[in-house]
Amino acid sequence: MRIIGLEFDSKKMNYVVLQRTEYGYEILNANRVILLETRGRGALIAFQDAVKALYNSAKPDFIGIKSKPETGRLRAGAASMKMEGIALANAPCDVDFVSGKRVNQSDAADNNYFGYLQPALKTAHAVLTTVGNK
Repeated sequence: MRIIGLEFDSKKMNYVVLQRTEYGYEILNANRVILLETRGRGALIAFQDAVKALYNSAKPDFIGIKSKPETGRLRAGAASMKMEGIALANAPCDVDFVSGKRVNQSDAADNNYFGYLQPALKTAHAVLTTVGNK
């Protein structure tokens, strides 16, 4: 089983691809995709193409997205909302929105990866443990 964990931070989509193993999980890929411009059609199409390429190469069974609050003012920002919409609209499988509480409860960590990738890792791990318990 493969899971992609996504976390949106400003104009960046951080992702980690996990695969379940008999001993827990293994990280297959981790990186970030940057949305260069929020109001240019070309930049949005380029971002969408990068997301599709990620989905096609990873072949996920589930996608976990670290959720952003939707109450009150637009807290996540325009770029994050656009990237989330593109990621969700192109998803080839079920998507689980993971709350900050569930992300913080995950004990997944890997010091071989940059700190900005840790929330995406914890998001993927939270989905992995939830799916594994069903």
